[in-house]
Amino acid sequence: MTARRSCRLFCPECGRDTTKIYNGRCKECFLKNFTLIECPSVIKIRVCPVCGAYSTSGRWINVSDQKEMLFSEISRSIRVHPDANGVKLDLSEEEIDPSRYLVHISVSAVVEGVSISATADTEIRIKRETCDVCSRIAGGYYAGILQLRADHRHISESEIEKCIQLTDRILANLAAKGDRLAFVSKIKELKEGVDLYIGSISACKHVCHTIIRELGGTSVTSASLAGRKDGEDLYRITCAVRLPAYVNGDIISIQHKVIEVTHQDRQIYGIDLADGSRVSFDADVPAIKLGSRGDAALAVLVSMENDEVQVLDPETYKTAILKKPRFLHANAGSDVHVIRTPAGLFLLPE
Repeated sequence: MTARRSCRLFCPECGRDTTKIYNGRCKECFLKNFTLIECPSVIKIRVCPVCGAYSTSGRWINVSDQKEMLFSEISRSIRVHPDANGVKLDLSEEEIDPSRYLVHISVSAVVEGVSISATADTEIRIKRETCDVCSRIAGGYYAGILQLRADHRHISESEIEKCIQLTDRILANLAAKGDRLAFVSKIKELKEGVDLYIGSISACKHVCHTIIRELGGTSVTSASLAGRKDGEDLYRITCAVRLPAYVNGDIISIQHKVIEVTHQDRQIYGIDLADGSRVSFDADVPAIKLGSRGDAALAVLVSMENDEVQVLDPETYKTAILKKPRFLHANAGSDVHVIRTPAGLFLLPE
């Protein structure tokens, strides 16, 4: 039986014996000639002085903080050896002046089973330049007009404020998801309402649908040709929002019933004040506004018997007999809200 020969390895570069070959060389020669990262000595970044977005690869990107921007641009600019695995990058920056930073880069990785680390320095030079979106905002650019109106009445200041708050919230969410044209470039106040000029068509539609969903009402969208670019037609849209004629708390007479409105979209929803039942009507059914919950007064509930109640009229101080509505759960002697209408005195739900 012959003895098994041991296999000797040697490095062809330095001639030393080695127990393992790394890419054709011993570990020392491999590490001596290996370059983990290549980094430019200067990296130039264009940053918008208005919104803080920066330009990279031909487009502007919004970032939450400066370090995120530096990390992104350095990661894009450096070249890590293609054989490196498990790459970890760490940065620390020093401000030279408001437009220049010295960034220290530390990189660790595993190559051919060997843990390797390297360091490098680069200078970041910031150039202030207004981005495309801020330029458009400053120039009054828009692709959609959102018209805020109310049906058969003037839209109230509180409704306008709520619509603008909804618009700000929706546009902020869309901008965070990447729609850089989700902005309002102009707010135009008119006698009949307010017009919001919005940067993108999709954002304008999204805001319109949200307002209708949360406040009720209807909308009509129309498009018009605004011009041509690169051989394609460019369109603008107008979303005409009409908030409901009646809002929560309005007291109206409709089809011989007196109801308190709870909501309106394409239908009017409310509570029949005579018996407390919930009712709904098509929005085009003729109705007359009698007042609102703000016109209500406090009255004393004198007694309740079967389906009738007695209340002390707050104007005449005489006892009025009313049908007991379903929503009434008060006890005799307590205060209740009542409203006087041409059709008589009615209790209101708490």
